[in-house]
Amino acid sequence: MTNETMEPWLREILRCPRCKGVLSDAAGPKSPELQCPQCRLGYPVEDGVPVLLVDLARPLGD
Repeated sequence: MTNETMEPWLREILRCPRCKGVLSDAAGPKSPELQCPQCRLGYPVEDGVPVLLVDLARPLGD
């Protein structure tokens, strides 16, 4: 998952850019991602770098 490719100190401080909620590690359809359960968005992680842009986030299904 994303913890293996991301520095632990960075992972601890990342928050959802929309609601500032805690993000959880998950496997997205194409790559690892960080998911916000409150906003129901999945943010991609590309080459170990989280892309925390709301416009590029994937809506999560129910």
